[in-house]
Amino acid sequence: MSDIAIPVADAARDFLRVLEMVERRRETAVLIRDGKPVATLNPVPAPSPNCGDLAERWSKMEKLPAEEGQAFADDLENSRASLPALKPAWD
Repeated sequence: MSDIAIPVADAARDFLRVLEMVERRRETAVLIRDGKPVATLNPVPAPSPNCGDLAERWSKMEKLPAEEGQAFADDLENSRASLPALKPAWD
């Protein structure tokens, strides 16, 4: 994505088109007056997923076959065993 330079007069004349571009195409519009940038119109960031969104996705995710799940669990356990012991931060 790149910023799109739009003269202020054009933006004022066709603001809905500019807004559509920013909203749907997720592009930033840089408003130009007398050849100089004076403002930007940026898309609002998408909201972060919440726990409900995660739970909904989780139920739809493909599950690993039992053998692969066990192999993954074994890999995690072996990796943990090879890590040095944690030391308290105050030592």
